[in-house]
Amino acid sequence: MDGPLADVARRWTALGASDPMWAALTDSGRGGQWDAGEFLRTGRAEIDAVLDLLRRRGCTPVLGTALDFGCGPGRLTAGLAAAGFERVIGVDVSPTMLEKAREVLPTELADRCEFVLNTATDLSVVPTDSVDLVYTCRVLQHMPPTLFRGYLREFMRIVRPGGLAVFQVPAGPAPGLAGAPVRLLPAPVLTRLREGMQMHSASPAEVSRLIADAGGVTVAIEEDRSAGPRWSSHLYVTQAR
Repeated sequence: MDGPLADVARRWTALGASDPMWAALTDSGRGGQWDAGEFLRTGRAEIDAVLDLLRRRGCTPVLGTALDFGCGPGRLTAGLAAAGFERVIGVDVSPTMLEKAREVLPTELADRCEFVLNTATDLSVVPTDSVDLVYTCRVLQHMPPTLFRGYLREFMRIVRPGGLAVFQVPAGPAPGLAGAPVRLLPAPVLTRLREGMQMHSASPAEVSRLIADAGGVTVAIEEDRSAGPRWSSHLYVTQAR
């Protein structure tokens, strides 16, 4: 493994060793302040909200196999299993994040969750047409465009025909004063302020075009706040043809 993915892996392996739950969800303070139970409850609440959105958009997924891309400490992996998916695969580039995920996973969900280390720029660890739902949030935003474009194509490959890939991507800095620091400060300064977490964005037009080129269709583009107040962000509901 080399190039941009190696940089991502080093950064997130270090964060996984120091404070994995905070790195995955910075709503709580730095320094191990997350309670594991509360951390996992936020994942179940997020998954419940996503499934409700999909129902309202007329595309309820089959509760078969789900993939949590960039699973980190397993917050959403556990949430997907608790919501009723028969099998959930959590994929991450960081062994330290996966170690934490296995540690905090509730015993009653262990037989339905699998954590896989993936150090490739594709998802060849997952067979074609084998997944009913891909979900990822607060992950693609930390990947350089060359990486996240490739993973979007892979989402469309691994999802069964009619299956769904739901993912979040920032569109750019928020308008007005909220996004001013992102527009004005040099990228290296912003990365240091975020303790090494880089941020990247793509326009809705670009994302929709990538999905179409990969053989999918964009069902809905929803406003999203996962990237924080300094970014305009969207949640994409996409479907494999």
